[in-house]
Amino acid sequence: MTIQLKPDQERIIQEQLATGRYRSVEEIIDTALSKLPRDEQPHRSARQEAVRRMREFGEHHKLSLREPITRQLLHEGHRF
Repeated sequence: MTIQLKPDQERIIQEQLATGRYRSVEEIIDTALSKLPRDEQPHRSARQEAVRRMREFGEHHKLSLREPITRQLLHEGHRF
């Protein structure tokens, strides 16, 4: 596989090599790829847990969807 890097990406790689933390470009790419999510399921379950906790919070504090702050919180939570 051939990859065309942008100049700023090449600069970042060169900077990382210069630190001595990595021995090769391949090692940098391996590290970067290992940080990518391999499965959406953990993300989805974390989102479901956040929604559940927001609902519990709303019920506990007797919040109404008619209150602007409640709508704002739900909107912000939806982004995640």
